[in-house]
Amino acid sequence: MPVCVAASKAEDPAIMRVRGGREFMARLWRILKAAVSGFMDNDALSRGAAIAFYAATSLAPVLLIVVAIAGLVFGQDAARGAISEELGQLLGPTGGDFIKSILERSSDPGSGIFATIIGIGTVLITASGVFGEMHTALNMTFKAKPSDEPISALLRTRAASLGLVAALGFMLVVSLAASAALSALGQVFQGFFAGKILLAVLNAVVSLAIFTLLFTAIYKVLPDTPIPWRDLMRGAFVTAVLFTIGKSLIGIYLGRAAPSSPYGAAGALIVLMFWTYYSAVIFLFGAELTKAVADGRAPAGEDAKPLAH
Repeated sequence: MPVCVAASKAEDPAIMRVRGGREFMARLWRILKAAVSGFMDNDALSRGAAIAFYAATSLAPVLLIVVAIAGLVFGQDAARGAISEELGQLLGPTGGDFIKSILERSSDPGSGIFATIIGIGTVLITASGVFGEMHTALNMTFKAKPSDEPISALLRTRAASLGLVAALGFMLVVSLAASAALSALGQVFQGFFAGKILLAVLNAVVSLAIFTLLFTAIYKVLPDTPIPWRDLMRGAFVTAVLFTIGKSLIGIYLGRAAPSSPYGAAGALIVLMFWTYYSAVIFLFGAELTKAVADGRAPAGEDAKPLAH
């Protein structure tokens, strides 16, 4: 009889739920601990600074190509307006004016096909720096072996640079289409409080989905090692959540605190560097989380096996 009582207690659903919750929290703690440890061991803060510098210097040609791609569907004026509005919310008034000036210069009559071609060439030179640094950082995170053919690796990085910039243009198209759909829904639900809440939730979901797709593409394309899709999507989603939360908080801070005012004319560049640095740090921490999730699912003694060649 005592054996039967013990067995029944062991199979009690409430006890099983408590035990499962404890195991989940313990696993979550191990993943976070491993991610933070890898983040510090791989000197992610310094690498984030390098990525931020390259990203800031390649911003103008990247925006030129993104506007050209999205402009094929919605027109360049709509594409510029969407980018200016979105980045203005992220970077505050000073950074928003800086982005607007870049986009206005790209809208000159002489900046047609020729300017786009020049932009592509510039991206190959400048953006390869940011993607090259991201490529190196991700290889270090996922313990990927360096390529034995440096020329092919260089060409691959250049191709990945253009491919990811094109992906940004495609995601801008998706964002504009989603904004148009939400605007139409806004007309339907105008005057209804519940409708406003629904639109806010849908807007957050669409934004989160777009960022998840972007981080998924980067984590899949750049490292020199295959990453399981299950781990990839989880890591990209968590990174997108952190990025979205930080985007909102930093946007509020920059809109109210005006941290660029002591820097005078260089204030816009300071704000841009501040934002790109935060984005790079979140990107690298998301990669560490993805690695930790993959290692957490691996059998004992096979930590990096899912990510090895």
